Amino acid sequence: MQHSLLILRIPSRPRGLNLSTTSFTRAIRLGYISSKWCPDGELIRLDHTREIDVKVMMITAFTEKHRSTEWWTKTPHLSKLNAKTQMNGKEVDMTGQISPQGFVFKVGDQEEVAPFDAVTLASYWVADAPRHPVVIDVSQGKLLKTTSKKLPDGSIELTGDGFQGKFTYEGDFLLVGELTRNGNTVVYKKSPGN
Repeated sequence: MQHSLLILRIPSRPRGLNLSTTSFTRAIRLGYISSKWCPDGELIRLDHTREIDVKVMMITAFTEKHRSTEWWTKTPHLSKLNAKTQMNGKEVDMTGQISPQGFVFKVGDQEEVAPFDAVTLASYWVADAPRHPVVIDVSQGKLLKTTSKKLPDGSIELTGDGFQGKFTYEGDFLLVGELTRNGNTVVYKKSPGN
């Protein structure tokens, strides 16, 4: 079955499209996430930034700084990626590129192959992404298997290796999302003006 991911009406502007969201847990602001899509020759480039800072009683419990660039074909397939993540002091550098075997990515000396139709966690901004059964967790450099189902309210429920999510889209893009991991739920809300 052919899935569509980047067959979108964007980027319709020459400079692309910027989307940002604020993440919350229990009504406390944790940080921000932004994505920018723009044309890059025959490809679409996705620049993704995430900064999260969780404090408990004024003590830092979790920090994450993530920057990645993904290049997607218009077919759509992930063509190439570069990412750097700092999570609680640990750094993960990841690179990947399409090959005849699938999408080959490397973290340190470890190499792994993802299927051609794999998506990344950053691509959940796009409405069709949760329907793909294999997800590349770019920040941790590993593959996750997921299942999804459409709920009566039109949102999409996602269940994966160690996490559960619910995403509601407005047109092609995320309106609000919830992601639960290790008993903690983070809520993502589209920022005003996007």
